[in-house]
Amino acid sequence: MEVSQKANWLDRAIGWFNPAKALNRVRARAAANALLSYEAVRSDRRRGSWWTTGASSNAENSGALQKLREDARDLVRNNAFAKKAVREWSKRVVGWGIPPTADTGNAKLNAVIDAYWKQWVPACMSDRKMGFYAAQKLIVRSTFESGECLVRLWTRKLTDGLPVPFQIQVLESDYLDTSRTYPLPSGNIIQGVQYDSIGRIQGYWLFGNHPGEVITTTARGGLVSQLIPSDSVLHHFEVERPGAARAVSRFAPVICKLRDLDEYADAEIIRKKIEACLTAMFTQPEGIDGETNGPAVVDASGKKVESFEPGMVMYGKPGTTAEFFSPASTGDYEAHKKVELHEISAGLDIPFVLMADDLSEVNYSSFRGGLLAYHEAIEEYRWNWFIPQVCDPIWRRFIDTLVLMGVIEEPNYGVKWNPPPLNLLDRKAEAEADQIELQIGKKTWPQLVSEQGNDPKKQVAEIAEWKPQLDNAGVNFFPKIAKPGDNNGQAQDPGAAA
Repeated sequence: MEVSQKANWLDRAIGWFNPAKALNRVRARAAANALLSYEAVRSDRRRGSWWTTGASSNAENSGALQKLREDARDLVRNNAFAKKAVREWSKRVVGWGIPPTADTGNAKLNAVIDAYWKQWVPACMSDRKMGFYAAQKLIVRSTFESGECLVRLWTRKLTDGLPVPFQIQVLESDYLDTSRTYPLPSGNIIQGVQYDSIGRIQGYWLFGNHPGEVITTTARGGLVSQLIPSDSVLHHFEVERPGAARAVSRFAPVICKLRDLDEYADAEIIRKKIEACLTAMFTQPEGIDGETNGPAVVDASGKKVESFEPGMVMYGKPGTTAEFFSPASTGDYEAHKKVELHEISAGLDIPFVLMADDLSEVNYSSFRGGLLAYHEAIEEYRWNWFIPQVCDPIWRRFIDTLVLMGVIEEPNYGVKWNPPPLNLLDRKAEAEADQIELQIGKKTWPQLVSEQGNDPKKQVAEIAEWKPQLDNAGVNFFPKIAKPGDNNGQAQDPGAAA
């Protein structure tokens, strides 16, 4: 109370001469009191070693991008769980591919576009090493590992002999010149990404070849970056903070734990090797100058070392005693490893049972519940990031190329992407649930077919094509369904009524 009165007296005195300064003092004191009312911001022992920053996303990761990327790649090369995580995520997100279906509203136009797309898929990569759907998986994998991935869009000549003169090139994020960070007269460059005065991306500063390549593959030098317009580069990453120009590896929060887990496993192996060694210390009146019980050698330090052999029986002289050493064993290795893997799995958005291939402690319900949350994370990534940032721009450039070729008269970008299905555990239960949702109108038949990664129109056409052949062959896949009141409850073939 006395301090408060003195402060008030002082504030009044200052206020007499400088009212504005007195008001600022009162505001600062009120803010400090409010701050100290939160335990999480007090400077006590629990926060003594907690370093935080108010820097922007770009300022925080500017010096960490390369190191985190390198550490993550090393873990994927040498750590089984890191490699498993990358493979698990990429195969679930992309699977056999996320194919498009033209959806222009014109059946003939759709057929033309789909036919050219089918020809473009195997020839889409500039290095011809893979098709488009394998490239999708490579992009997702690289983004998971490094935090981001680049895709160059190349317009080719008609004389190159390609079905569609347009190709893509997948580049690692190392190609971005991070050192280019400075203001411009009408914008700025942040870590290799150039913006105009209102924050629109103008282009990317890319090296001629990978900075870590063994040879320089460009005539102008691999470490000289140049500005590539934004309409020729796709920059794929998950934006986690407003204003972020780049992204760090998804392994960032668990790199240390994965590394510690490796070292812990190595230490456990060494401990087991030591446990397997039988060591004894003989004590005798003569000391080290006395005779040994068996053949002995002298080590580098001049001490006698006697070895044991299987089945050996030795007799010591009177007064000789032997002390055997056995390292203490610990039995918490498996428990500690599980606890660490649970946290690592949470940091990577991958269920523990998939990371560790451990189904010993799960049942049907818990496994299914975990997969549902995992599938939601995959769907969110597909539709919020991967398809808008990668698939849609590539499709638009593909359509524009068909217009330039004269195949179609004007651009129509209508498209429907069909990701592979995320199957759960009980196909019968899932099919019954689909049937109920179809009956109550929660979903339409085209929706159900699309969720399985198929095109409803193509599926109808295929059924119509094959049904007469099956009927002529006497093959019927429809089960006999018993309906109350029909033939006294006898089973009825639904095809017979038709």
